[in-house]
Amino acid sequence: MTISLSPLNLQSTLSCLPRLPNGGWWTDGTLTQVPALPLHLWEFESCPYCRKAREAFSELDIDYVSHPSGAGSNNRDEVIQRGGKAQFPYLFDPNTGERLYESEAIVDYIRSTYGAGQRPLWRRALGPVNTFGSALASAISPQGGRARDGAKDRTQPAAPLELWQFEMSPYCRKVRQTLTAQNLVFRVHNVAKRGRQRDALVALGGKMQVPYLVDPNTGVSMYESDEIVAYLRATYGH
Repeated sequence: MTISLSPLNLQSTLSCLPRLPNGGWWTDGTLTQVPALPLHLWEFESCPYCRKAREAFSELDIDYVSHPSGAGSNNRDEVIQRGGKAQFPYLFDPNTGERLYESEAIVDYIRSTYGAGQRPLWRRALGPVNTFGSALASAISPQGGRARDGAKDRTQPAAPLELWQFEMSPYCRKVRQTLTAQNLVFRVHNVAKRGRQRDALVALGGKMQVPYLVDPNTGVSMYESDEIVAYLRATYGH
């Protein structure tokens, strides 16, 4: 992984510090079951509550489809139609039919449904502290809060882009920020440290490095966050 000391890279790296070690390690050994269909999460990168939900997905190595819902995005209208209000994150699980708002409820749901059960009471009691740390990370790196003007009403590509990543990586954060700005739906393949899907990434791309983007619409696949950001802007608009 190429290390750059650009201001954006430094900002993204510093924003990880309040969240250590959340979202970086596969914490629950083995899942009780792997979802047959990917879950769907309406969220946006700079939202601290969305970050808490994404961290839980990363720690469990569960795939999901992200519907970026930054300010102005037409994905927000879909959440209102589905759940009745524009509140984020919003989860839909096609395997069970479950629909949920509230980050704490989403974390408990995916852990109890697919992981080792709900968090201990003492960890759940630390929810406000966890939210504060997530909000601090958003304050340090506030990008990823809105769709750019030319992408707010985007017609999505025929197939969702696919991003191999884990939540705590600052390089992955840069790519997610760009996907939010471009208002592009994408499928997340989580490969947290010690995670069960790392071998699959090596088999696909040739090495264990994140982020790794696959665009099934163009046949392009690539590592390196700066190259991915440049590709997304050139292919899907500045």
